[in-house]
Amino acid sequence: MKRYFNTIKTLLSFANERRLGIVQLFVSEIFSCLTSLLPPIATAGIIGVITENNFNGIWIYVALYLIFYVANLACIAWNHRSYRDLSGYYQHTVQQMLINHITDNEAIFDKISRGKIIATCTEDVRFMVDVLESASNATAGLVQLVCIFFTFLFYSPFVAVIAAAIDAAYLILMNHNAHYVARHYEGTRKYEDKTADLLTQMLTNLKQVKSLNLMPNLNKKIERSKSEWIEQYGRKYKYYFTRYAKLPFIVYGGKILLYVLLGYLVINGQITIDRLVLLISYFEMSITHSNTILENLLNLSSYGVRVQRVKNILDYTSDSAIDYGDIENDYISGSVTFDDVYYAVKGKTILNNVSFKVYPNEITAIVGRPGSGKTTIVHLLYRLHRIKSGSILLDDESIYNYSEKVYSSNISGVFQKSLVFKMSIKDNLSLIDPNPEHQIAACKRVGVHKAIKALPKGYDTIIDSEDSLLTDGETQKLALARALLSKAEVLLLDEVTSNIDPTSTTEISELLKDLKEDHTIIIATHKPELMEIADRVVVLKDGKVAAKGTNKEVYKKSKLYQDLRQATFTGPSELAEDDV
Repeated sequence: MKRYFNTIKTLLSFANERRLGIVQLFVSEIFSCLTSLLPPIATAGIIGVITENNFNGIWIYVALYLIFYVANLACIAWNHRSYRDLSGYYQHTVQQMLINHITDNEAIFDKISRGKIIATCTEDVRFMVDVLESASNATAGLVQLVCIFFTFLFYSPFVAVIAAAIDAAYLILMNHNAHYVARHYEGTRKYEDKTADLLTQMLTNLKQVKSLNLMPNLNKKIERSKSEWIEQYGRKYKYYFTRYAKLPFIVYGGKILLYVLLGYLVINGQITIDRLVLLISYFEMSITHSNTILENLLNLSSYGVRVQRVKNILDYTSDSAIDYGDIENDYISGSVTFDDVYYAVKGKTILNNVSFKVYPNEITAIVGRPGSGKTTIVHLLYRLHRIKSGSILLDDESIYNYSEKVYSSNISGVFQKSLVFKMSIKDNLSLIDPNPEHQIAACKRVGVHKAIKALPKGYDTIIDSEDSLLTDGETQKLALARALLSKAEVLLLDEVTSNIDPTSTTEISELLKDLKEDHTIIIATHKPELMEIADRVVVLKDGKVAAKGTNKEVYKKSKLYQDLRQATFTGPSELAEDDV
């Protein structure tokens, strides 16, 4: 029983703001079970007056039967209402807790597979309230069995002991069986997670999977997981067979023994026919509710696996988790300073005492060969990682001291591959600002409005990153428009022109010249076209600043920068992201 209590205790630790609702669920379930014991009393009374040839007294018991039945229905309705109120709360509350925790601890994907996390957030959370329902059902069933036992004890202690022994043996053996069913259920979930994780990666990179003909080998991996799943499921089914085919014989044999004893008592005049009917009804009810209790205990075992999966995610804390500060000053001009910044991953130095300053109304280009640390600087400004030493300042204040609202509203930008959700363009933009006029103004400024209006449904056109309704260049412009809607003072652009055509690169270059009039722009780039428009340049080499200053100054004194300005990259391997 300890594991059942631990499951409930763990669930309540997630979200325990509905204590009254939980109490109502348990109380309503108990009352529902207790009121279900009342109609058999009225039925026995009807049989009693019939056997006594007192037909006029039957109406009293008929009225009682209807009253008892209505009372039972009222308790059931109360129970259903309590369950309904709790179900939405627990599913959405726990799901939001998971989403928030994963967002704050991105490194969790290094420990827990993406497939398992997705399955937990979408499937397992649906069963959180069912833990409480199963617990309340089992509790109410046990209360009912105790009442039935005392009823038997009142009429015949000997019969009561036999009935209790049958129920106890049945409950103990079935509960033991539930433990093994849950163990192998957990095994099946393990291999389902493996398959889900692999499918997630395949679907995310479907074009590459097909282009490189990876499907045959991937199918072999899926087949191995399938075989392991079948083995676990087969073992689980073995215990299911014992549960539903073998163990019920205890009840059947016990039933025969009990009915023989009751018949003997009737023949010897120790109990009347109406009491015989009542005791038989109660014993049948005790078996039904024993099965219900066992089913709920089995469910609790399975739900325990789901609750533990949720707990494992919520218990994960990353050493790199970054808390926000309490500075609410939103008057940001946009100056950014790196002062002796040192950052390393797993003992490998990525940035080594990097120092430079970025000024408002200027374009600052962060350049260097692949692996030099360009993308790391962008990630640090997005607060995706915490530096080991040194400081990063926004308007001469540490970026870790600002509140989340202030910082996120002043730092925005575009990544190399723009994030576009499979929804309408309007809805994509509404994630930042739902105002249609603001959306159109932003799209006009970045030069994508005409392309959107030319689409079948304009701003209501549904797009995603895999379709071809917008070119790669137009998609990047759309991402820029979304960044502008945030009204951020600082725009971070990480290799935004890497995958677009030369014409779009030129257009974005011209766009950046316009945007710098009211923004601080930082671009990590390898494209000469973007280097040319930069006001200032920071050249990185092996995680260190090799040169910095105005564009002309750096070009004159840095051979590396001259090479980068004149370089033509030829393959995706040369465009690899930095080492984070």
